[in-house]
Parts: sequence; structure tokens; C-alpha cells
Amino acid sequence: MKTLLRTGIITLFAFATFLLSTINVNAQSKSETDKTYIKIEVDGLSCPFCAYGLEKKLVQAGSKDVLIELEEGEATMSVPKDQQPTEEELQKIVKDAGFTPKEITFSSTPFKMKKDEK
Repeated sequence: MKTLLRTGIITLFAFATFLLSTINVNAQSKSETDKTYIKIEVDGLSCPFCAYGLEKKLVQAGSKDVLIELEEGEATMSVPKDQQPTEEELQKIVKDAGFTPKEITFSSTPFKMKKDEK
């Protein structure tokens, strides 16, 4: 009887663990599809201090994961789809930070970063 009870508890625990991990994976997948990924090509980025100023402005626009690559002159970020700024709003943010916006790209999937290719 004790063996049967112990086996049942172990099986129940294993099933609960599997169920919780499946829910967590689905929640992560859903959160990724609820985002818009944005890449902004920027003229004038020359130093980390400059990049920090632009990063602060983009964070104010609703992104929590701004990444600026100085060598490429690019800023990437993601925002919730329901808070996606327009291209005009992004151009204004970049100009107000003291830079010249070039091409702005919106995507439903993350951009591959140069540092990830190394």
C-alpha cells in the first residue's frame, strides 16, 4: 500500500512539473508574438555617451530592451504590439536626441545582431 501511494505521489508530481513547464513555454511564445521588433539606422552615433542619450529616449518610447550597435549605426528594440510607435514618432525621437534617422524597419521576429554572429 505504501509503495502504491508513493508511486502515485511521484507520478502526480512528475505530471504537475510537466504541466507547469508546458504552460511556461506557451507563455514565453505568446509574449514573443505580442511584440514588434524595430531596427533604426542612425547617422551620428560615434561614442557610448551618444548611444546612451539615444537609448534613454527610446526607453521613454516604451521599450525595455534597447540595444545600440555603434559600429553599425543601428538601434534595435522591441515594444508591445499595442504600444508600437509610428515611423514618424521614431524619427522625431531620434532627431530630438540629436541624430539623423535613416531606415526604420518593423518586424514580427527579432533581428539577428552582429555580436550574435561572432
